[in-house]
Amino acid sequence: MIATHASTGADASLIIQRIHIANSVRLNHKNKERMQNFYDVLLRRFIAVGDEIFNSGNGGPDLERYEQLNSLTKVLYAMSQDSPECAGAVWSRRLGVFQKAHAKRLRDVEVTPLGDACKGEFSAWPSTGMLFLMRALPHIFPSTDKRHAVVTPALLLLGQIIVQTPLKSQYDVVIGLFCSGLMMEYTKDAKRLAPEAMAFLAGVLRLFADDGDAALTRSPLPSFGSGNTELGFALRQTLSAMQGKNSVRFSLEKSQIQSNSCSTAILNFTLHLVKHSITVFGKTDEGSEREIFSEITKALLCIDGSNKDLPLPVTIKNAIAETARTASTTCASEDRRTPLQRRKKASAQELAIKTLAPRMEDPDRYSMSKDKGKSQMQAQHDRNRREYKREHKAVMRELRLDSAFIENERRKEKDEADGKARAQRHKNYAWMEMEQATMNQQVRLGGGLLSGGGVGAAKKKARSGKLGIKKGGKF
Repeated sequence: MIATHASTGADASLIIQRIHIANSVRLNHKNKERMQNFYDVLLRRFIAVGDEIFNSGNGGPDLERYEQLNSLTKVLYAMSQDSPECAGAVWSRRLGVFQKAHAKRLRDVEVTPLGDACKGEFSAWPSTGMLFLMRALPHIFPSTDKRHAVVTPALLLLGQIIVQTPLKSQYDVVIGLFCSGLMMEYTKDAKRLAPEAMAFLAGVLRLFADDGDAALTRSPLPSFGSGNTELGFALRQTLSAMQGKNSVRFSLEKSQIQSNSCSTAILNFTLHLVKHSITVFGKTDEGSEREIFSEITKALLCIDGSNKDLPLPVTIKNAIAETARTASTTCASEDRRTPLQRRKKASAQELAIKTLAPRMEDPDRYSMSKDKGKSQMQAQHDRNRREYKREHKAVMRELRLDSAFIENERRKEKDEADGKARAQRHKNYAWMEMEQATMNQQVRLGGGLLSGGGVGAAKKKARSGKLGIKKGGKF
C-alpha cells in the first residue's frame, strides 16, 4: 500500500497512522489478532528504514527517514497502550530473532573473515536498523521496572553483544559505542550499573592510547586484545590528522563513519558517555565509585600525549583533561574504603513508622465535577436531588428485603401447620386400615372366633331380605 499510494515519507507515516486508527483494538476487540500482525509489520519496517539511514542517510525533505522513525515510535507506543499483551508478545518474539541472528553471526566468525561493513564485508555486529529499534524501546515500555518482560531481555541482549562481539573496523567501534549508550540510557533512571558498557568505554579509550600495545593487553574485554593494535593505530593516526579541524557529530550513517573525522567523533562521544556515567553513578553512599570507574581512570591515564609522532588535537586534550578532572573529583576520596554491599542498611527514617493525620472533609462543601459551571443554588438543588434519589433507592431496597423475609417466614409457618395436620390424618388412615385388616383376618379363621362380617355376609342377608331390603333387590 505504501509503495502504491505514498510518494513521500510523510505520506507513508499518514497511511500507517490511519490504518491504526481505523482498526484499533479499542474500536473492536476482534481486531486484536490483525493488529498484532500489523505491529510486527511495523517493527520490520522500522528496521528497514533504519538500515536505509545507514546506507543513504536521511534521504532529503521528501523521505525524512528520521521523521518516519519518530512517527513509527508514536504509533508503536499507542498500539502498546491499546493492547499491552500483544505488544509484549511481538517484542519478545522479535528479541528472540535478534538473539538467534547474533548467535549465528558469532558462529560465522569462525569460517568467514571479518571486514568492514561499510565496504560490504562481513561484520558480527548488528545492523543499524536493529539498534534504532532498540533505541525506541525505552520510549514504548518503562525502563525503570526491576524486571520487565521486554526491557530486561533487551538489556541482556545488548550486554551480550558488547561483550562477545569481536572488533575489526571503525564501524564496529561505532556500533559498540551506540550499544553502550543504549545500555546507559536503559539504566540511568533506575540508577542501575551497566558493567559491560563501562568496560567497552574503557576499551575504546585504550585504542587511542600512546602505547597501544601495552594498553590493549590490559583491556577488560577480550575483544580489545592485542589483535586490535592496527585498528587503534589507524584511529590515532586519523585523530592526529584532524589538527585545527572541526569535529563532526557522532552518526550511524555510512558516509560519516567512513570520513576521516569519525575518529574524533568516536573519542568525543566516548568522553561524553564517561562524563555522563560519572555524573549519574558518582558519589555513592558506599564509596564504590572508585571500583566502578577504576578501568576508565586507568584508560584515561594511558592517553597522556607522550607520543610526539601522533600528537593529539587541542580540543581533544581539553576534553580529556576535563573528563579526568571530573573523574578525580568524583572518585577520589580520603575516607577509608568499606566493603561493597549489595544493599545499604536502612536508615532510621526508613525504619520509622509513618504517621498520617486523618483527613476530615466537610460534606456540605464537597462538589462533584458534574456541578462545575453551575450556580450555587442550582448546585445545591442538584445535590439535594441526588441525595433524595440515593435515600429513596435505599428505602426501596430495605422494603424489598423486609417483604422477602416476611414472605419466607409466612411460608415456613404454613408449611409447618400443614405438615402437622397431614401427619395426624395419615395416622388416622393407618389405624382404620389396621382395624379393617384385623376384622378380615378373624372372619377368614372361621365362625369360632367371629361370624359374619365381610362383604359376603352382607350379600347373603340381602338375598334373604332380613336387612330390610326388598327381596330380590340389589345390594
